[in-house]
Amino acid sequence: MRRLLLVTIIFLFPFYAQAGFPEGENGYDLKKIEESFRLPCDEIGNDDCIARALGVGACTWVFGINKDKEPAEALKIADNVLIALLKGNNLDLKSMLEKDGLIKNNIKKEATYRINFCREETKKAIPKLVKKLPEGVVLDEERIENLTSVFPLQYLSMFEQFSKYKK
Repeated sequence: MRRLLLVTIIFLFPFYAQAGFPEGENGYDLKKIEESFRLPCDEIGNDDCIARALGVGACTWVFGINKDKEPAEALKIADNVLIALLKGNNLDLKSMLEKDGLIKNNIKKEATYRINFCREETKKAIPKLVKKLPEGVVLDEERIENLTSVFPLQYLSMFEQFSKYKK
């Protein structure tokens, strides 16, 4: 009976838990991310690992924007986190691309699914991402919802555009 009471008390009191990447005074500890964050690539394959890393990269960007960083600064941080994840898991970002420079469909599908894990945070970031709209266009709830839906594909298209630019 005492154990039941003790367990009940423990679960009724709120406690603080922090998940995510190690962050210090100077931002994310990229070396620690690189050395510690291991994806199960042997089990799920490199394509799924790359898709997961892309999901982390996109969500890191969104979280940075929501922490009042400018979108360009938040993207730079997110790119560094993505690079640390890829490097730490021995993944090559170029392997996600087809010969035509487009992301493989299976990676695009899985990455989109992963990026949507932070959908609610993306909705909050959209007004900060969309600086200028055509005259007469209002950023209402419906438009934010639509932009949130296309955000994963827009994020992934940046990599496709970059690969075409590099050629």
